[in-house]
Amino acid sequence: MTLCQSIFMELARTEAKFFGIAKLPLIEIPHHPSGGARAGEHRADAEGAIELVNEQLTLSGGGVKRMGAG
Repeated sequence: MTLCQSIFMELARTEAKFFGIAKLPLIEIPHHPSGGARAGEHRADAEGAIELVNEQLTLSGGGVKRMGAG
């Protein structure tokens, strides 16, 4: 499983395919780059990803999961 900021999702998918792990579970974190985050955004991103990470660790699924997408 890989946590990936939105702006790098296309690259993450391409790299996963290139390295033979096309089914690598990707957890998409909101789009802001690290340098442009406002106070508290990183914590909110981490807290928002907890459920998606837990799903990937406990279920046999794959693909892309997005925070806020239900």
